[in-house]
Amino acid sequence: MFKSGFVAIIGKPNVGKSTLLNLLIGEKIAIVSHKPQATRKSVRGILTTDEYQIVFVDTPGIHRSQKKLNEAMIKYIDEAIDDFDVALVITDNQGTIDDIMEEYLRKIASKNKKSLLVINKIDLMDRKRIEEIKNRFTEIVEFDEIIETSLTSSADAKEKILTALLSLLEEGPRYYEDDIISTETERFIISEIIREKIMNLVAKEVPYHIAVVVDEMKYRQEKGIYYIKATIIVERKTQKMIVIGKDGKLIKEIGKLARIDIENFLDSRVFLELWVKVKENWTKKEKAIKEYMNPRY
Repeated sequence: MFKSGFVAIIGKPNVGKSTLLNLLIGEKIAIVSHKPQATRKSVRGILTTDEYQIVFVDTPGIHRSQKKLNEAMIKYIDEAIDDFDVALVITDNQGTIDDIMEEYLRKIASKNKKSLLVINKIDLMDRKRIEEIKNRFTEIVEFDEIIETSLTSSADAKEKILTALLSLLEEGPRYYEDDIISTETERFIISEIIREKIMNLVAKEVPYHIAVVVDEMKYRQEKGIYYIKATIIVERKTQKMIVIGKDGKLIKEIGKLARIDIENFLDSRVFLELWVKVKENWTKKEKAIKEYMNPRY
């Protein structure tokens, strides 16, 4: 029997959603940062074997905000909640359930569909704390399965989560060809890799005012190398100077680290050219938000 289905990954910012997606897929398709709200839109990762196909939907971290950019991010969570076969709720040692998280948990409970709770970072908790968090979540949702693990240090984390998911999924079709690991384009994933490096290297609030667009991507057969040109969008000239850094040192470091991950992703040598452009107040303009969050690749 071939099993398949859509699994929505739901949780607060910084609990490990993107880490989980990359672990399950076995490829880096979602960015990972110690800073919250790294993921801005839903990213689909597809895991296919001879026995099953699971379509994972990694959503932005659940939080409430009146900012236009954050309002756009919330729409992706709503879409994932509206259509899933299994809801995978992930939390960490904070175990945070604020009013908006509770709202989404109650939406999940009302769907009367399968659900899995993953309690991440158990290496940072004692048994009492784990039970407190478990009870907090199960008071709202009657989860079909609960997994306690640490995604970065438990060797069996992937196996335990996949086993639990497969027990919840039903017989179904192949939605995608076997060799497709994401519905996102190569250009989008590359832009996210670059944005990840910026988030991890640039201080304070600057990363939240940044977008990355891949302008050009060509494979030069004769040299066996990809030529990639990308633009880093910022809102102010001061942010541009911060991203470039003194004597251009920071943007060189961003490019160096991004190139390593992009080469691993494309399995090819890469020449990466980065530019920084100012688009004033783009995070407050709906047209710009749509353009940079969903570039027309």
